Amino acid sequence: MTKSKKIRNGPDLEKHIRKKHRYATYLEASRLFYIPYYSLVRIAKEANACWKIRKTVIVDMDKLQDYIENVREGDD
Repeated sequence: MTKSKKIRNGPDLEKHIRKKHRYATYLEASRLFYIPYYSLVRIAKEANACWKIRKTVIVDMDKLQDYIENVREGDD
């Protein structure tokens, strides 16, 4: 009789992440905001809206949206 291997699945983080904030990669965010990639990278860093997770950087879309709105109001 052979033992079946247990498959270990981590917790489902998607349900926790999607609750509070929206996150996207630089490429996804640049497509959503219609901003060139490197301009979005610069803006996201200015807004402190990006986190590096291993080799991927995610952008907090809520923080970025607030930053863009505040900068635009400041220019008027």
